[in-house]
Amino acid sequence: MSKNNIELSLFGQVLRLYCPPEQQAFLLASAQRLEERVAALKEQSGIIQLEKVLSIVALNLNYELEQEQRKNLENKNVLESCIKQLDNSLAKFQSTDVENVVIGQENNE
Repeated sequence: MSKNNIELSLFGQVLRLYCPPEQQAFLLASAQRLEERVAALKEQSGIIQLEKVLSIVALNLNYELEQEQRKNLENKNVLESCIKQLDNSLAKFQSTDVENVVIGQENNE
């Protein structure tokens, strides 16, 4: 097996997947979390059909992903707004007469 391939067991099936070596630990951890979520949902719901449980888990994961994408978009918009405000403030500062701006004036009394 190539160093870019990984073999993992998921729901009793062995999968051989291409995965760069630096990402293999993340893939294994992800597979473990998926199995844990499926097991928890099976226990909570009493559903025993793997396909139904997987469908529900996939819907839940997709919903969570979309929520995070919305949050990221909101954060991006807030950051872009802050950057625009900073740019405007900087432009105003740069356009003022430098001789009229006193920064850190020392008292020579």
